[in-house]
Amino acid sequence: MLGGHGHARHALAPVAAVAAALLGISLAMVPPAAGAATSIPWGPCAGAPGYLCGSLQVPLNYAHRSGPTIALSVIEHPATEAPGDGVLLFNPGGPGESGVIDLPVLASLFPSAVRDDFTLVSFDERGTGTSSPLRCGPSPTAAASAVPFSASGVNVFARLPTDCAAKYPGLLSGVTTLNAAKDMDRIRAALGASQISYYGLSYGTVLGALYAQLFPGRVRAMVLDGAVDTNLSLSRQATEEAPAIDAALRSALPPCAAPASCPLGARPLATYSALESRLLLHPLPAPGGGDTTPVTVGDLFNATLLYLSVPAFFGGYPAALEAAAAGNGAPLRALSVQFYEDVGGASLVAPEWAYACNDATAHPSARASALLARRLSASSPLAGAAAVSNNLIGCVGWRPGSGTVPTLVRTSAPTPLVIATTGDPNTPYTGVAQLSAVIGGRLVTNVAAGHTWLLNDSTNACMEGVVTSYLVDRAPPQAGERCSS
Repeated sequence: MLGGHGHARHALAPVAAVAAALLGISLAMVPPAAGAATSIPWGPCAGAPGYLCGSLQVPLNYAHRSGPTIALSVIEHPATEAPGDGVLLFNPGGPGESGVIDLPVLASLFPSAVRDDFTLVSFDERGTGTSSPLRCGPSPTAAASAVPFSASGVNVFARLPTDCAAKYPGLLSGVTTLNAAKDMDRIRAALGASQISYYGLSYGTVLGALYAQLFPGRVRAMVLDGAVDTNLSLSRQATEEAPAIDAALRSALPPCAAPASCPLGARPLATYSALESRLLLHPLPAPGGGDTTPVTVGDLFNATLLYLSVPAFFGGYPAALEAAAAGNGAPLRALSVQFYEDVGGASLVAPEWAYACNDATAHPSARASALLARRLSASSPLAGAAAVSNNLIGCVGWRPGSGTVPTLVRTSAPTPLVIATTGDPNTPYTGVAQLSAVIGGRLVTNVAAGHTWLLNDSTNACMEGVVTSYLVDRAPPQAGERCSS
């Protein structure tokens, strides 16, 4: 799921972990203190020099603002040059990814002028990270290995809403993008900013677009990178994503001219297809060491989507395929489970699906989900069914919530910059372009592979120039702008 309504939901947790290791950063933050509803008491973040951590109390239920509150964890890095262009609020996607953890790791990917001019701010959305996290539902292993082709496989998630509602009766129904957008405006006010700029990745584009619709006058500028078209149903999002996954995998595993040096042989796609067929009929033995769950085609789909989303961070994927083809599924499981875990190993299963399912109007049944997976596998045979795992498999048995994302439309907010990457397996180019047209965005095409420009191609000088000019100078690119790697 790498996005929350059809996005690269879980790519960022392992990206943050790897990047943190490379940069030598400890991501243990000083626990944020409880804050008043109108201010954020800041303190140093352990292991992240130059960053400040704090918390902000927000209503648990915005219909009863004088009722119970929850604390949102917030992090900021002041602009390196004064006076700057105000606040740039960043959401790393998911839904469920911790902005408090991810910002110190991913901030270096922003153009230098953006880091110089803006106070960078991020937060853990309600129900995630250290903001009253949801810890319920199936384990990450059970979720990652769920097979989308059968009702029994999909039913791994069937008890998730009832179990989570029993454990978090006042919280689960309030974990919605609608509430998260209102929380964002509380953060804006607590920062003393009349307007904010915003950068959202994947699911973060849903949050940003909704914020602009609710509070158009409070937006200075907005970048939506790898945008998600929530005007489409979950099933329709999966249907549009399947061929994008198929195309990305074909591009990532081309024929090998020197088979002796290729771990997957002369025809890597044939190796992949044979492994998919084998796992569908005969899952590999459980890896052991406490993991007693057989390795399934669901693991293959999730590991594949991670690799296609951010190839530079998952270079072990071909070796994991090779090992699985030889009968050892442990490396594949090690990759797939990262789809549902954050940097610290905490489960993302419940927060991920709480946002996706509470936001959606329709929730396909287990049988309908399985039928869709089979249909998408027939039309996009190379991992097309992974689109079901990524978009709707966790919504079985979910009732429509009060947080349904309204139809997104053009608003009076400044024209958003919408980035569409041609080889994106999670937020297909066509869907990003559709959404940009609907909300009146200025579309820029990033000719590259992977999910989002920022995570995969941030050193591209053309795109750096586009993003810098837009955020710093508020100058949208020319219509039809294209940047190649």
